[in-house]
Amino acid sequence: MNNEGVRTSKIGLLLGNVVGCWGLLYIVFKAVARKSILAEMWTGASILTSIDIVLTTVVSLVVAVIVEVIAVRHLPVTRPFLRKLAAFLLLMTLLGGEFYFCATLSHNGKLWSFLSTSLNAGSQTSASPRISPLIAALGLPYSMISNGGWNAIDSSGFLLALIYPFASMTVLPFFLLMLITPSFLALPIFWLWVVLSVLYVVLPPRAWAGMRGAVVRGCSVVRGKKIQ
Repeated sequence: MNNEGVRTSKIGLLLGNVVGCWGLLYIVFKAVARKSILAEMWTGASILTSIDIVLTTVVSLVVAVIVEVIAVRHLPVTRPFLRKLAAFLLLMTLLGGEFYFCATLSHNGKLWSFLSTSLNAGSQTSASPRISPLIAALGLPYSMISNGGWNAIDSSGFLLALIYPFASMTVLPFFLLMLITPSFLALPIFWLWVVLSVLYVVLPPRAWAGMRGAVVRGCSVVRGKKIQ
């Protein structure tokens, strides 16, 4: 194996271990948080829920962004890792179901109403509010993963526990994207993302270079006609 191959293998392995360690730590947290003793030590399930929501919607995204930025900065040696990561996140997101569920809500014009309901539920007047409005807002994309779809298949929650930490890496960006997307474009954007992800994984880099060149030439022709 040449030096470039060794470097590619080392960087890809390192970044893959970061993703895997995040998933393992999150699964361990979920397992420990279910224990009633720890729930009592943390004065109730609301604190555990808030931590879980932040880990899912914020920390998981930060981990994914850091990994992707490092991989992009080391192109082209990390291109094989990026293709594997794109395939993995595509699979986890489709299994988690959050992007499709979010796109369906947006398509039906119900996403904003769901967000408003979540905020109102989290900010109800009480002697001591236990969940802040921000956590309540983050709780909506948090709740979109699985949507109960795995409960009938896996009553123990084992499969969902494996999917959850990796599906959560994409939930917040997709949720924010659907918030600003017109309802008639929600489902087309979802399917466009699926198609482009599959093409990125399947097509070789030369094919993408050819497509990019064709787009540039097409834009040049259009600009030339407008100038004339």
